[in-house]
Amino acid sequence: MISGVSLRMMFFLFLFVTISLDVAVSQYDCLVSSSCSHQGPLIGFPFRLKEQPDRCGYPGFELSCTEKNETILELPHSVKVLVKNISYESHEMMVQDPEKCLPRQLQNLSLAASPFNFKLSNQWEALYDFTFFNCSSKKREMSYVDPIPCLSLPDYPVYAVMSTAGIRDVDLSSCQKMYNISAVPYPISELSKGFSLNWSSEICKNCEESMKCRLKSNSKEPETECIGEPATVCSELQIWIKETKNLWGFGEFSGNGWWIRQFDNIF
Repeated sequence: MISGVSLRMMFFLFLFVTISLDVAVSQYDCLVSSSCSHQGPLIGFPFRLKEQPDRCGYPGFELSCTEKNETILELPHSVKVLVKNISYESHEMMVQDPEKCLPRQLQNLSLAASPFNFKLSNQWEALYDFTFFNCSSKKREMSYVDPIPCLSLPDYPVYAVMSTAGIRDVDLSSCQKMYNISAVPYPISELSKGFSLNWSSEICKNCEESMKCRLKSNSKEPETECIGEPATVCSELQIWIKETKNLWGFGEFSGNGWWIRQFDNIF
């Protein structure tokens, strides 16, 4: 016969285990990596799909899937690029303009408001400011001037002129200024084929390579923490149950220990 005290103890044990399992599930839902397609990049911390909880990714690393199952990253301000590949070891990704005409979006791009930077190929490469011009006639090939075919019409070519170019270096007759852009690699026309962005290796650097990381839920500023495998929680519950049995005096063959022994079968 199970006493009233034992019933209350078993109730509290059941309540504790239920809550612990719920917490375990919520803690480790970020461990499940995802992708938009079989050919698409694997999505894990610091990235997350918008459907996942906020804690599964770092701010600014939200991805989404298109109707064609392509992976999309939205950069400030409303600049969308396709994510072709992600390297978690080198903290970089290959992206491409969906219409293969990035210059069309460059006037809205502000990487300074994002966690990403253009990845330069070598130490001699740099970022430059440009002014776009729409001309009514084709110009001869000039230094500091990059033709932009995807923005041009047959009789109205568009050129990106580097800000460091002197007045004598370029012929801008019959040209009209369109807009300025800042801090982009040269040549701009090559960016439409795809380019690399990187991010800081300081974001959860201790465990990011295994993508077992998440945001701390109680932190005011974005802080990360490493998380282990779900099996770790199960092992901890096993230890807690065994210690509880000893504390409450439930013997292995005691009638009062029957309910707790059922948890030994689960874990």
